[in-house]
Amino acid sequence: MDIKSRINTLVDELNYHAYRYYILDDPEISDSEYDTLFNELQRLEKQNPSLVLSYSPTQKVGFKVLDNFTKVKHRFPMLSLSNVFNYEELEGFDERVKKLLNINKPIEYIAEPKLDGLAVAIRYENGLYVKAATRGDGEVGEDITENIRTIKNVPLKMFGDDFPKVFEIRGEVVIPTKRFEELNRQKIKADEKPFANPRNAAAGSVRQLDSKITSQRPLYFYAHSFTEEESFKSHSDALNKAKEWGFMVPENILVTKDIKKVESFFSELIESRDKLPVGIDGGVIKVNSIELQKELGYIARSPRWAVAWKPPAQNAVTTVNSITVQVGRTGVLTPVAELEPVEVGGVEIKRATLHNASDLEKKDVRVGDTVVIERAGDVIPSIVRVISVKDVKRNAPFTFPKQCPECGTHTHRDGVNFVCTNTKCPARIKEAIHHFISRNSMNIDGVGEKLIDQLVEKRFINTFSDIYTLNEATLLMLERMGAKSAKNSMDAINASKNVTMDRFINALGIDLIGQESSKELCKRFSKIEDLFHIKKEALENIYGFGPNIIESLVSYFNDNKNIEEIKKLLSLGVNISNRSENTSNKFNGMTFVITGSFEEMTRDEITKLIEDHGGKVSSSVSKKTSYVVAGKEPGSKLEKAEELGVKITDLNKLKNL
Repeated sequence: MDIKSRINTLVDELNYHAYRYYILDDPEISDSEYDTLFNELQRLEKQNPSLVLSYSPTQKVGFKVLDNFTKVKHRFPMLSLSNVFNYEELEGFDERVKKLLNINKPIEYIAEPKLDGLAVAIRYENGLYVKAATRGDGEVGEDITENIRTIKNVPLKMFGDDFPKVFEIRGEVVIPTKRFEELNRQKIKADEKPFANPRNAAAGSVRQLDSKITSQRPLYFYAHSFTEEESFKSHSDALNKAKEWGFMVPENILVTKDIKKVESFFSELIESRDKLPVGIDGGVIKVNSIELQKELGYIARSPRWAVAWKPPAQNAVTTVNSITVQVGRTGVLTPVAELEPVEVGGVEIKRATLHNASDLEKKDVRVGDTVVIERAGDVIPSIVRVISVKDVKRNAPFTFPKQCPECGTHTHRDGVNFVCTNTKCPARIKEAIHHFISRNSMNIDGVGEKLIDQLVEKRFINTFSDIYTLNEATLLMLERMGAKSAKNSMDAINASKNVTMDRFINALGIDLIGQESSKELCKRFSKIEDLFHIKKEALENIYGFGPNIIESLVSYFNDNKNIEEIKKLLSLGVNISNRSENTSNKFNGMTFVITGSFEEMTRDEITKLIEDHGGKVSSSVSKKTSYVVAGKEPGSKLEKAEELGVKITDLNKLKNL
């Protein structure tokens, strides 16, 4: 095969495998196999620059630097949606649609999550990526072609051959929640200001003049419509075709003729939004029939056939009684506002995080202030802003303590944070061990934070490995500890010795390394010993690993004290298996959706059970779902499974499988 043919073959293969990975979530090859093909393509293109194709995956790395963004007139206006704020207004929309169409029978609707991202339009000609623009004012947007090109799940060449000659697809650019958290940890580590929320992070990433910066951000594009849907009978058919052409569309979609089911669907969306992979700010309901959409038409700048449903705001107004400081496992001092108790979204809130010194200074929160607090899935909500009251004298600004409130060590400012540098600080030790025993780490279920605090205070434990030297006699020396509780705690400690490698790495509490980073690391390395004294070069090209994450890992695993601690854990019986080495492969190639509540196991435990046997867990039901695992009050996911003919099982049957 000549060089040109080889390059063409590699480009087609890599684009196909990217489609399998990002769009279908069903990869056919491993990451290392993909990297081998990608590196070969890079080498051949470097040697033969005249043969580089515009839709080669190497063209996603970002290289152009712009002076500014030029204006782009949209081929068709990007309209906005009218809003409804409760179910009464939603049913009013349904009645209005029927009246306009002069129809008494139920209308078929499609309901979708409203992703909280940056709206963009992408233009293709003859199936090839040509141009991308922001929404702007709906008529004219900004040219962001080079930046959108770098997004990994945006195809530079559409699949198939049945697409329109000129084609414009529209959707939202987002950053998944877990990727956003990792991105902010990197920014804080680099003494940079963290992003306020995933939407701002996505918008800021897309509007970079240097496309190389954009390429390093964990951006995804979700399509929600395109301008050539006239040839389809329904919007749901059009979305399915868009997926075949290579675009990612929201999986959590409901098609129904029952407006009450739409209400249940939206309610479940909001109840589970803290667990969704991508942030949402409500839902969208559309008339599914394209013919009826045409008949309904538009009013002003909005379609008559669709509305956005906005959930009730999860915020409230209260007073700051005091500001305290918590010391974390890395020594960072976090200011926390102690509030006059107030109910937000059915939960009583007494505290709100102020994140760091920079956040506190920016918001200028002081004791006695009246503030707006927001609960968006955080265990500790945050303060949005201070409400100014005329003629009310405010207290002095808060100042961080010069000594650590836990150990008395002198604190110092490090970028956006104040830090206690004493690695033996009891608070740091407690928080590190709290993280080590937590559900997503070693999962020592019978040992709680209060027990750990006692053990640290009495100096029975000082390191992770000390946990595995405990015995019932030692535990019985603690307050309120009986023989049965001591035995249960020891049973839980011993049970935790068998752990997957990703959970073990997460448990170590390495700076910037969370659950997702740990899982990515385990795709590259099969044994914990492979990480001992690792070099930077071995960590390059791991998805989501920027220079700060790599530096943190190298620093951690090149410290002999950390290596000795891991070796001690192994010598005490901790058995680490790679997640890829599943308990069995019985669920290999199968996708599960978990819905409802369970008494016997938590959702995390059910997810682990499935993953340990080779299966995958998705947040939405589709035709490709193998089983829906249903507990009590399963909601609309069960109804969708029944509509699609997906198999439904309960927890006991899942275990029998």
